Amino acid sequence: MGNIWKVAFIFFIFKFFILKTEGANQKNTENDKCINGGGTCIGYGDPHYFTFDNYPHTFMGNCTYTLTKLCEQNSTLTYFNVEVAHEYRGENTLVSYVKQVTVYVHNYAISLEKDRLVKVNGQIQPLPLNLSPGVSIDLSGQYVAVTVNAGLRVKYDGDHRVEVTLSKVYERKVCGICGNFNNDRRDDTVNLAGQKEDNSISYGNGWQVPSDTHCSLDSDQKFDCSDDVRRKIESYESCGIMLPFDGIFQRCHLIVDPREYFVNCYYDMCALQLDPHTLCIHIQSYADACQEAGAIVLPWRKETFCPLSCPPNSHYEQCGTSCPATCSNPESSPTCNLPCAEGCVCDTGYVLQDKKCVPTAECQGCWDGIKNHPVNFEFWTDDTCSTKCRCPSEGSEFTCTPSSCPDDKHCGITNSIPGCYDQTFGNCLVYGDPHYNTFDKAVHHYMGVCTYTLSKLCSNSTLPYFNIEAKNEHRGNPTVSYIQMVMVDIYNHQITIVKNEPKRVLLNGVWTILPVSLDNGNLTVSRSGKYILVETDFKLTVSYDTDHTVEVNVPTTYFNQTCGICGNFNGDLIDDFMMPNSQQAQDTNQLGNSWKVDDDDPSCTPVPPPPICPPEKEEFYERDTYCGLIRSKDGPFQACLSVINPDRFMSSCVFDLCVLGDAALCNALEAYADACQRAGVSSTWRNSTFCALNCPANSHYNQCTSACPDTCLNQNASSNCTKPCIEGCQCDNGFVLSGSTCAEVNDCGCSYNGTYHQEGDWFWLEECEGQCTCIGNNHVTCNDKKCQANQMCKVQRGVLGCHQSDSTTCHIYGDSHYVTFDGKLYHFQGACTYTTVESCRYSSVNFSITTRNEHRGTLDWTGLNSVAVKIGDQNIVLGKQKNAYASHIEVNGRKITFPAHTGSGILIYNSGPYVVLQTDFGLEVKFDGKHELFVKVHEKFRGQLCGLCGTYTGNIMDDFLKPDGLMAHTSTEFGNSWRISDDDWECEDYVIIPHPCNPADEKLYEEQCKIILSINGPFEECHFYILPGMYFESCVYDQCATGGDIEQFCNALESYAAACENVGLNLENWKDDAICMEGKKYPDI
Repeated sequence: MGNIWKVAFIFFIFKFFILKTEGANQKNTENDKCINGGGTCIGYGDPHYFTFDNYPHTFMGNCTYTLTKLCEQNSTLTYFNVEVAHEYRGENTLVSYVKQVTVYVHNYAISLEKDRLVKVNGQIQPLPLNLSPGVSIDLSGQYVAVTVNAGLRVKYDGDHRVEVTLSKVYERKVCGICGNFNNDRRDDTVNLAGQKEDNSISYGNGWQVPSDTHCSLDSDQKFDCSDDVRRKIESYESCGIMLPFDGIFQRCHLIVDPREYFVNCYYDMCALQLDPHTLCIHIQSYADACQEAGAIVLPWRKETFCPLSCPPNSHYEQCGTSCPATCSNPESSPTCNLPCAEGCVCDTGYVLQDKKCVPTAECQGCWDGIKNHPVNFEFWTDDTCSTKCRCPSEGSEFTCTPSSCPDDKHCGITNSIPGCYDQTFGNCLVYGDPHYNTFDKAVHHYMGVCTYTLSKLCSNSTLPYFNIEAKNEHRGNPTVSYIQMVMVDIYNHQITIVKNEPKRVLLNGVWTILPVSLDNGNLTVSRSGKYILVETDFKLTVSYDTDHTVEVNVPTTYFNQTCGICGNFNGDLIDDFMMPNSQQAQDTNQLGNSWKVDDDDPSCTPVPPPPICPPEKEEFYERDTYCGLIRSKDGPFQACLSVINPDRFMSSCVFDLCVLGDAALCNALEAYADACQRAGVSSTWRNSTFCALNCPANSHYNQCTSACPDTCLNQNASSNCTKPCIEGCQCDNGFVLSGSTCAEVNDCGCSYNGTYHQEGDWFWLEECEGQCTCIGNNHVTCNDKKCQANQMCKVQRGVLGCHQSDSTTCHIYGDSHYVTFDGKLYHFQGACTYTTVESCRYSSVNFSITTRNEHRGTLDWTGLNSVAVKIGDQNIVLGKQKNAYASHIEVNGRKITFPAHTGSGILIYNSGPYVVLQTDFGLEVKFDGKHELFVKVHEKFRGQLCGLCGTYTGNIMDDFLKPDGLMAHTSTEFGNSWRISDDDWECEDYVIIPHPCNPADEKLYEEQCKIILSINGPFEECHFYILPGMYFESCVYDQCATGGDIEQFCNALESYAAACENVGLNLENWKDDAICMEGKKYPDI
């Protein structure tokens, strides 16, 4: 160990007698004057803690921990809680550092973050700052200090060192890593339960904050150093600089014992292999402790050894004032009773204002971090309206207090200024992978890949009805999703905006070039920058950038009237986990899944929990070169920080980059930039090499272009625009927008019945009563062409025209599951007689199909008994199967044999297990006499049918239409509405709904039924023709209803196989693969 240890040993023996004679430790004598003779707890390095009673702990966890808090029950003292968050830096997990200190006091959450960034209740704040009552935040040397008049002072240097000083009134009344402050260090390893821990690791882990789960507990990691490294650490050029009694720190040895500081320095330098920054950290920590205790410290920094650089208009001082002169207190230094501290001091003629030295002459009113404001000036800190600040006097600091808007106002932004305004609209923003920012400013991260309700009118109201849905998709990475399309239902129109389709939308299923004007201009769809914008006359707007960002603005006439993932818009973010059943979801996944709507996409599956980002990746992406750009006070968005709270955008950015890497950065920055621009704050953040926005021919990028671009239909739109500017591509001079391209005025297309067509486009008139062509310059020519005999006028792949005739099928199966003509799945357990299909709505052919249902085994299980078809004067009954091959068939009460022609173009025959009824007008009925019924109808019946099989309009939204013309809200209400009287069939008036599965059973049944979904299973060939999702759902439903009955499991598989075979596929061997032959058993899981 060398001579240095011998010298140290002699010195400490000498020191022991000196301290014995003088009466002990004088640490913090100057601070005692300020905090009533209190105690100080210090944490520094990686990190090492000295408790209030001077007990040392070395603890390397990377969680959040209780440093100290008031623990006395029913205390009259001011409550406080100080938490400290650790982090690993780089790839080294042997040691950790303090990354954030949070002080909870007087309803404030004051966060001291790295680089001396300060937040109050989540909002970035300039310094100095006074918070009432009796809380101030100041700069002091290299530290940010929070002072509470009740007897608490917390300091953090923005790097690694934290210090908490308490008044004596808190003795024996606190707990945490800093101990109980009872002047007895022997019990400073006692945990919250009153038990003594064996070591500092278990002691520290015991104070972990329960809410911090994305971290790892500290463990006793072992490492060693070579003899050469040890000698270097012990030398006077390294940690040994603290020990010599004739050295730089000689005047401190009798006040602050250097041994623990040396040992901690030795530990870290060994762990980090002589890291020079670590050495500076430890020497600085000892020097700071000495100066805070009133000891004189000789200069120890050099230009080549731990230099400290200072910003403009300031200089370094070894012993500078701890109370620097500021605009709010220019005379603070002469009256300072705190010991000196090393750091940067403003030059003569300058004072400190928000970490910068500014000329004294600039101090007028109060400083907000950017400019001064007059006395009595008030402002809200950002768009949450949770904190209000006021300038109380000339040259003073702002006084900020928690506040909120009154009930008749809402927190909004006008002219880039947050404030409480008359209710105007609510904003829901969805972006990235995706992040949902609700009307009431709650944030959800949800990666589902189905179709979900964003927002809709949910109350019984005279307000115009609207429904906005979004379909999500995976893009390469299966752990995240993005918006693929947005559907807006309004005024009996459905507008679908599709990814990568910037010039057109699906209007009621038909591709339509922008712009679009409907209902006398009450509903419009147009381009606005990089967005497609839907606007209504009652101020609802929906915009989608055809990539990943959707924005919904709802007027406040809909206040507390909406539902969906965007929330209920009632001004309270606490209840923004509301599900359709009016219950609050336990987490974001449950919330998102609850708002799933029917989706025919086979990739639509339950969502796993979002991935957890490792702390070292979070730290990396929080840097100013990545997501840190969003909240950097010197970054491109600095002017927006006091307008739009950056925190939710910052956290979403880190979330995305953790999963997707650097490629997600531009979208994340774009989301915040767009939010700022909508609030009237424009930011220059793109350039030709960073997040460049490429523009098509005859256009150029403009950071602040008109939100109302000039178009072929409105060549002066930008001149009359009242909306804030937006970034996007702007047509060059002499060009206007035609669809998504910029065209010369002479090359513009045509407007016909409110729809725009580009030059050269041809299109069919309604009902295909003629075909038209756009010649250009708003000139259209039409002919009288019509559809041929084997064609139908319909929309196919988004194009209205004459297309080959088609048919559709309704499938009823199992307990009883219904897949309507339009593809809606529902379950209904009624056991009466019902109208299944009926011609209505001006149908040219009158027919009806009714079904009798019966209970099988239990009251909550039903299946088909028989099917009755009435065509003209023909009454045909397809009865229950009597044996393995024969079903009972009657026509007008008489039993028949196969095949049979009953007249009127009706043929009845056997086909495999089915009895088939076929007509010459486009109706086919297939029944297996047990539980499978298929009803196929020709396309000419489109929109002319009703009953349990739905309306066949191409829209599942109206499939629950009841006989009275109203929509049913549940499948039970819908099924019962189509019940008919039947004297020959007794049934119960009520429908028993099976009890829901418990989660464990449901998970088991899902695994069993996944054979339907398996891409390597017996049904893989069918997935392209019949989407398996609905049949998987039905399988799970039946297993839950029957408690996992193996026969019903096989029946569920048989129903999917039957649907596949009904479209012409041969799956004859599926039972072998699914083990549904003899010796049945469930597939292995």
